Amino acid sequence: MIEEIKDKLKNRDRVIRVLSKNGHFRAVAVKNTMAAITAQEKHKLDGLSASYLAKALSSATMLSAFLKGEERVSIEFSGDGCMNKLYAESLQVGECRGFVSYKDNIEPITNLSEILGQGTLKVTRILYNEPEPIIGIVPIQKGDISTDLAYYFAQSEQIGSGVVLDADFNENGKIIQSGGFIIQAMPDATDNELQTMENKLSEVTSLSKDFMEGLSLIDILKKYLPFDFDILKSTQVDFFCRCSKENFIAKLLLLPIDEIKDMQNRKQNELICQFCSKHYYLDNNDFNNIISAIKAKQN
Repeated sequence: MIEEIKDKLKNRDRVIRVLSKNGHFRAVAVKNTMAAITAQEKHKLDGLSASYLAKALSSATMLSAFLKGEERVSIEFSGDGCMNKLYAESLQVGECRGFVSYKDNIEPITNLSEILGQGTLKVTRILYNEPEPIIGIVPIQKGDISTDLAYYFAQSEQIGSGVVLDADFNENGKIIQSGGFIIQAMPDATDNELQTMENKLSEVTSLSKDFMEGLSLIDILKKYLPFDFDILKSTQVDFFCRCSKENFIAKLLLLPIDEIKDMQNRKQNELICQFCSKHYYLDNNDFNNIISAIKAKQN
């Protein structure tokens, strides 16, 4: 029993943030295999779709690691490919969730560039003491997520960044490993350090293989970062959705009363969360209470 607990803790999803000892680079790394597996199971995704969502979840989780408290970040790919939306969001506390949606009547995929196609990547940050979300939007470059995120950093935030993402699935289409890391140059980084960093990143082949060989996040950063670093933060990661029946009802209160009555008459009582696929059901008492509440607001 104790050994099982130890193994579970050892394999726990985690994100860590580090800073080079000279302050010239910062980096964040995540292993989120269990979160990716949970996302695949909840949304009933095939291996390719699950790997894209896993990379999106990795990206959002790492971006949120630079925030504080319950600040959150979301990334959203919207394109004209067969996958018309890929969305992931994460709170700094380690909670992440997301989903994918497809066009109707999908043709067989012959090229990976057709998955997302042409479109945009939008990164949104919800921060303390900011009245409005901070939003950056860039065109999709390759649709491989890693390149697109690095391009976002360069164009929208003017930060030179190296982004490595990996998600692997087995012959049955089940996710077996997922994770990634981001390295960013700080203003004092020298040209020589930047070149050394670029050369080191070219050595990265497969993070999934590194994870399979038992390397921890710290091991991986030591393997690929050409500098000593201090760990600033280490946070557990979970696929977690804060949806609830009460939250759905609160949104229904904003609809016209005739629309609620129509839903009740047609027995349209199933509510499905797009982030985690959880189902909620309204009974007649719920409908009557919603109708009464809307009437009360109108009086």
